[in-house]
Amino acid sequence: MMKQKLKSLLNKALLSGCTPEQLTLSFCMGIYIAFSPFPGLHTPMMFIATYIFGLHFPTLFIATSINNPWTMIPFYSLDYTFGYWFVHTLLGWNPTWVISLAKLFGSGTICLWSFLIGGNILGIASALICYPIMRIIFKNLKLRS
Repeated sequence: MMKQKLKSLLNKALLSGCTPEQLTLSFCMGIYIAFSPFPGLHTPMMFIATYIFGLHFPTLFIATSINNPWTMIPFYSLDYTFGYWFVHTLLGWNPTWVISLAKLFGSGTICLWSFLIGGNILGIASALICYPIMRIIFKNLKLRS
């Protein structure tokens, strides 16, 4: 009984009048927003993306919600670690010119550019990796409904 209700609710929320392509794009944009290195701006980013690109808000919201208060530290740690490797090791940029939190707020030695670059690259890469997978899933869901 509960399983049927949940399945019906998911079908109504996810598949209401949307094409599999719309749902896929909405999900992938949500994944990018989840990885984006702009704390506190995820909700405005969801509304703006929905308005500008005509995305399906429930699907976008579900995908963005993978970054929540319980997963925020691992997400941002991954953003920073990858960004630090990319900026300092791979590109070999001189750390003396990058903006650090110490310069901005007088505390910490975290490289702000590493965080911003890492989050954007991981967000874009995750969205691109998810696209073919989610397209198949949404096509199959649409066929079943």
